Amino acid sequence: MVGSKFENFDDIDSQILRLLSEDPRAPYSDIATTLEEVGYEMSSEGIRYRVSNLMNSTTAFFLLDPDELDWEIVRLMVETSTEEGAKADAFNRIADLPFWHVTRGIGTYDVYAVAMAPTMQEIDQLVTKIDEFDSVVRTDHIVVTEHRSNLADYYRSSSDDDLNE
Repeated sequence: MVGSKFENFDDIDSQILRLLSEDPRAPYSDIATTLEEVGYEMSSEGIRYRVSNLMNSTTAFFLLDPDELDWEIVRLMVETSTEEGAKADAFNRIADLPFWHVTRGIGTYDVYAVAMAPTMQEIDQLVTKIDEFDSVVRTDHIVVTEHRSNLADYYRSSSDDDLNE
């Protein structure tokens, strides 16, 4: 098995990603200064090297803030039938709809999807359309009314031990 690009991902990388998420145009010298304040001494060139490696291993998301657009967010959970190909059918058909995030996996639900729409009527139409798929047994959904994101938790490194406390 080929090693992961992130096998050496550490707290420094986590700190760099957190800082760049707060200010994507932060000069490497400012990042180095901030890292030094938390106990990591690095040159601007060292920061540049790490940022280059991180950029090769991450994806860029320029997500619109639905609150700014006054749009609705719907999170959809789908259970498919046990017939052969049902999961793939539901996954592919949902991915062809205006959902910006669609995943298939193992768990309570077979497909999970997230979409944004300007009106509740459009969300209802999306959910109704998916309910009508022969491969779908059940859908649950939630229209988001409040959310919180914590990028410090997202950029957590394996050396963080918050879960063990």
